[in-house]
Amino acid sequence: MGVAQGQKKQPRNAVGNIFYGSKGYMAMDGYDSHKTWLGEAQEPSPHLTQAGNNWANFIECVRSRKKENLNAPIEEGHISCALVHLANASYRLGRSLHFDPETEQVIGDDEANQMLRGTYREPYVVPEKV
Repeated sequence: MGVAQGQKKQPRNAVGNIFYGSKGYMAMDGYDSHKTWLGEAQEPSPHLTQAGNNWANFIECVRSRKKENLNAPIEEGHISCALVHLANASYRLGRSLHFDPETEQVIGDDEANQMLRGTYREPYVVPEKV
């Protein structure tokens, strides 16, 4: 469906995210692009626009067993998902969590660690040693 003659093209409506870091921030508009601004002056920095479906890419690579075809290293997915799991555990427990990235454990909080191990989702439990 095109734009009728004489009508203005409407701006794209998207939901995005902004991630703040110690050196600047990154804004994501949907799943296919991001822009960054760095330094005290918030200078525009690296950006990317790339079409593609990361979920489809992941499934394709699982089937082919060719990790070199992944859009990003699987470790990046693990780290990203861990942040979401930590946020959910913190929300459900109603308290801040102090996470040790080396051991991948919440410091001094057995209840939070139990949630992160997935024991609350029987029978879909991941063994301690895989």
